[in-house]
Amino acid sequence: MFFRKDVFNSKPDTLEAETSLSNEVGSPVIADKRPIYVVGNNALTCYLAAKLTDAGHNIIIISDKENNISLSTNGISLKEDSSLKLNKYRFNTSFWIKDEPKLIILSADAGQINPLLAALSKEKVGTTPVLCFTPLKDINYIEAMLGGNIFRAFFDGYLQQNEHQIFLYGRTPQIKICKNINWEKENPFADILNNLGINICFETNIALNYWSFLAPYAVGSLLSSLHNKNIFDITKDKELRDQIPILLDEIAEIAAAEGLKLNTEELLKKLYAAPMSYRYPLQDEINSGGYGEANFLSSVLMNSARSAKIRFMDSHINKILKQIYNLILV
Repeated sequence: MFFRKDVFNSKPDTLEAETSLSNEVGSPVIADKRPIYVVGNNALTCYLAAKLTDAGHNIIIISDKENNISLSTNGISLKEDSSLKLNKYRFNTSFWIKDEPKLIILSADAGQINPLLAALSKEKVGTTPVLCFTPLKDINYIEAMLGGNIFRAFFDGYLQQNEHQIFLYGRTPQIKICKNINWEKENPFADILNNLGINICFETNIALNYWSFLAPYAVGSLLSSLHNKNIFDITKDKELRDQIPILLDEIAEIAAAEGLKLNTEELLKKLYAAPMSYRYPLQDEINSGGYGEANFLSSVLMNSARSAKIRFMDSHINKILKQIYNLILV
């Protein structure tokens, strides 16, 4: 019989000055006490904050008022398929950058990032590296606000949030970081991202990595939301799974107009590898009457197709989007 062991990770106030020591709860101790600001209000925000806390970093989450209060008082619990432990966390929170940061992470959803950017300023950010997980296709306006030291980042994993609980389903996740134009020999993330239990890799082609992330995410989101079934169940239904390669090919056509060749076979395998319990955010959002994810996907795909001079109105993707908006309006 297995017994659950709850591990409570408190605010990182006990950091010491020696990197070779550990604190009372067994986390590594980091010499650089400057905070890492994680900007967002979703499962990825909490997950990254939790893993960085475990690695001994000083973490401050910037979110809206309701989330700030919840994260600093109730906190969250994190359950990973690879562990029997249920780890609990409470975080320091803020509405703006107060102290010089070591790293800034933008992890907010596309529809939530703009209000949170008001908490940041180019003067406070300075030369601090900024990791941008927010899946906007064009981040030029963010670079104008925060400076040019922004690195696009893509999270490849299966996170789910249920109120104060965060679940990581399946295998160890991977983070792909794209080198920016200022990248030289020195890796600004080597020390920061060590010991997270996450696979980290560095890429050069931002556009290719963006579409490789977005294509399976969009297809999984649209199909699971339209049929109100997890993508795992869709792949077991012949009629439904036959739609997957059609949608992937349509997105690959958009990417091809930008000079990019997507590996649709690999993307298809990724969708088939989704854990049984995983639900895309759009599926939950529609069930609760939301539409932010639908607007985001519709905007990126429609605008990209228009720029590529591809007739989007007749696509299977557009037909599904129309059906999804009808579900939202009901």
